[in-house]
Amino acid sequence: MSYFKRELDASKPARKPAVAAKNWATKLLDNEQKAKLSIAGREAYRIQSENGLTHDLSFDDWRREQVQIAVQKAGLRECTNNDFRAVLARFYRLAGRETEATELYAKTGRVKGSDQMGDTHENRELCKALIRDKITASQGAISEAYVAAIVRNKHQGKTIHDLTASELQQLVYTITARLSKKE
Repeated sequence: MSYFKRELDASKPARKPAVAAKNWATKLLDNEQKAKLSIAGREAYRIQSENGLTHDLSFDDWRREQVQIAVQKAGLRECTNNDFRAVLARFYRLAGRETEATELYAKTGRVKGSDQMGDTHENRELCKALIRDKITASQGAISEAYVAAIVRNKHQGKTIHDLTASELQQLVYTITARLSKKE
């Protein structure tokens, strides 16, 4: 590289990080991910229907119901990369593949696209489970809608599924504090 070219490069502002890396978590599933989920879902449906646990639902209706249970979304078309592991783990558990479902979360490491240490799928799911437990234990004092309103107000319109592990931990503290005020 010539001296002139180096001088020219030094005068330019630094490049911004790729937008794709920032938006990875909110990107919709690609066809390969949907195919993997469909295969796992088909296996789980077969096993569940053999045991009479599908309530005579068609595969598509059953799959939508299971996606709704796993990530609170209407179907695979609405799922993002953040939802992929949760839905796949749900199907693996229903198919009796508990160890593989557990490994999905055990091997994850930091969430792709996140720059925070400790922002892992496990930590996010743990915090979400704590929040669900606090809602249940409150015996109607708080609801999921109340928690969603807290998230919207504190995090500029985000949903609970968009929060990082540290933001979810702060939400646990907020809910605990508000429950102690209500007592």
